[in-house]
Amino acid sequence: MPTDTNKRLDLDAWLNDLKRLGGQARTLSEKHDSVQNFMALSDLQMLEEATKRIIVSLSKKSLYGLAGLPAGPRPRGGMEPGLILPTRDDQIRGYGHPSDHRSIPAQAFVVGPEPESRDAGPDSDGIIGLTESMRRVHHLIAKAAACMLPVLIQGESGTGKELVARAIHQKSGRQERRFFSENCSALSESLLESELFGHVRGAFTGADRDRKGILELAHGGTLFLDEIGDMSVRMQSKLLRALQEREFRPVGGKETIRVDVRVISATNRGLRGLIKQGAFREDLFYRINVITIDLPPLRDRKADIPALVSHFLDRISTESGFPRREFSAGALELLGGYEWPGNIRELENVVQRAVALSESEQIDSEELPDRIRHLMITEESSDYSGAGKGGEQLMIEKALHNFEGDKTHAARFIGWSRPKLYRRMRHYSIPIQFGRAAPRADH
Repeated sequence: MPTDTNKRLDLDAWLNDLKRLGGQARTLSEKHDSVQNFMALSDLQMLEEATKRIIVSLSKKSLYGLAGLPAGPRPRGGMEPGLILPTRDDQIRGYGHPSDHRSIPAQAFVVGPEPESRDAGPDSDGIIGLTESMRRVHHLIAKAAACMLPVLIQGESGTGKELVARAIHQKSGRQERRFFSENCSALSESLLESELFGHVRGAFTGADRDRKGILELAHGGTLFLDEIGDMSVRMQSKLLRALQEREFRPVGGKETIRVDVRVISATNRGLRGLIKQGAFREDLFYRINVITIDLPPLRDRKADIPALVSHFLDRISTESGFPRREFSAGALELLGGYEWPGNIRELENVVQRAVALSESEQIDSEELPDRIRHLMITEESSDYSGAGKGGEQLMIEKALHNFEGDKTHAARFIGWSRPKLYRRMRHYSIPIQFGRAAPRADH
């Protein structure tokens, strides 16, 4: 049944009205001189960001006097029934053809609590997560894939920012086109400029031929800019112009090249803090930060560690041909107690190392690195205190105390030979009887 035209949001007319306030500019903030009496530039930028977020989130509340969200299934494309956009030949401008979203489950667009079925661990995109914070990440990935708005992924190093960017690309209408990734912190300013925009022959010493930049090669696809917070202010200005105008000039070139590229950015730094320091352009921040995805560190989602370990074991077995290993309950407990400063990347490294060192089907604590093993010898009785001690001495004393002075078990747990344990005990003047229970007095 067709939707009542009085309940439709004419997005084209709405955006045209906004554009008309700013003259020929694409956005209000680009033509702020003509509306300076209307509101300040910073207010215009905030208005634009808020408008885009409204289009993406499509809350259940009524919007601009339109009908609220009625009960019933969602229409294709995930749009709310009360906010159906006008179509042209069954295609929504800027969102791609509705059939492009066929790989996105309908429940991914539900605003509010996720269905219980979403709690089933690994997804086809390889992003593992059972916690509430990761369910929100999956929800935002589906939302971002359903539109072409810029995405900013924030998270510590090793949390999987590029994996999220690839998931958005694979679930979007651009999945048949190319995905490019560039680390902005790994290249100098001049080299990054040449990589992004390309160059013409003779532009600089060594430029013996024309070379296309990533922006041109990614036409129709997705460009992932990792660690964008490390980009120089000069490069930020060039990138901002390219994103605003959707065109650029190669280094040393005179002709402009128009492109259609979906940009996804990522950073492990606080961009708002960089803006206050003058190290990041505020207008670029508003341009790239329309949909924000915050990836939690692994220490805040330790409940996901068993599922992540199982995923890595499956992949290692498939890629290497090794028989699939299993982690013992004790080893998993040790992994759950570690703080993981390197996040998921560090966990994957530990699992790979354990598989390579293990000689049995079950991986025990002996195959884990020292930094994980010795931190988990934490159960202390009232007759032992490690106060004032640290590092290797504390590790040795706790191991001896845990195994009641048994040197063989203590050395095996730490990962040393017995002779090495004795040498280190002598170095720290640890008594040979340390950890053994005192003999009981007979009455």
